[in-house]
Amino acid sequence: MAAIPVKSGELGTTRVFSLSMPASEARKLSKDPDAQMALLGAKGLNPAGIEVFAVSDLGDLGLAGYLREGTDAPDADLQRDSSRLAALDGWVMLVHSLSFGGNATTLTPAAPLTLIGTYAQEADDTPPIALEADAAQPYTGKARVMPAKTSDRSRGGSLIVGALILLVLLVLWWALA
Repeated sequence: MAAIPVKSGELGTTRVFSLSMPASEARKLSKDPDAQMALLGAKGLNPAGIEVFAVSDLGDLGLAGYLREGTDAPDADLQRDSSRLAALDGWVMLVHSLSFGGNATTLTPAAPLTLIGTYAQEADDTPPIALEADAAQPYTGKARVMPAKTSDRSRGGSLIVGALILLVLLVLWWALA
């Protein structure tokens, strides 16, 4: 299979691969992050961003429903690949952007992997809000108020209380002796 480039800073993208291997091997693969990375032809991936499971585990939801509900894949992309997604009946590997940690990389998938589709979340079309109030600006200056100095009176009061306690203890000792 051809190399698959991943851009730096990629977010919200899921790549779906079909697995051409016996179920027993796929089950072992689902628990072995090193084997997953070896099949993808990449090192240092975050295993939390890779899922390996049987399509039958999704039940009535199906793979397209899982991608729509679980990864927010665009409906237009899912409709484009609907026949390919519906035809999958074995095991699949989903590789999410989380696995790349924002780093650019190149995947060189091994023979048991077949790329079915790449599904990127739609960008949020909400424009950023410009915050112009002084309170919204980042803090970059020195403190305008100096912290209050502690009073020397509290130290003197502690000495007087300590001396009175010592005096009471000495009087009690003298009276009991």
